[in-house]
Amino acid sequence: MEEATMKSVLIAAFAVAFGVAGVAHAKIDSKPARDSALVQLDVEESVAQQLARVEGALHSEQYSEIGVEDKSKVNAAIARIRDNLGEHQTVEQANPAERTAIFNDQELINNILTRAHADSRMVCQRERLTGSNRHTNVCMTVAQRREARENSADALRNYNRVNPKAGTL
Repeated sequence: MEEATMKSVLIAAFAVAFGVAGVAHAKIDSKPARDSALVQLDVEESVAQQLARVEGALHSEQYSEIGVEDKSKVNAAIARIRDNLGEHQTVEQANPAERTAIFNDQELINNILTRAHADSRMVCQRERLTGSNRHTNVCMTVAQRREARENSADALRNYNRVNPKAGTL
């Protein structure tokens, strides 16, 4: 009976070891998956399709934290790309100066959209609210969490400035 138990333990250990090795091997060989929700411009796709996709993304929930200033920068860059592209269908058909301007605007759009996508990501944490022993889920975007943290730090700093003796006993 003891020998059968020992064999089953060894078989289970080998199965776990091979499973872990297989997962590690899959992670090493697999390419990092590009976030399908992230909208970025590249040279491999039609410019008109890409610009339409960017304009649609600006009004989506995935980019909810993009600021008015950044949104206007993206719209201005899209307009400049359309002007520089003119009658051409692809970036390669434009002259070198226009191509450089288009690539610079693409880079600007990609940077703004990448930052806005990261800030718009929803993060939920279980927190105990003040005055309660119960934990609740508090969901906020990354940008909302950063703003709340900065506002709390500012409030504490201002309180200590107005009440300098409050921190001492």
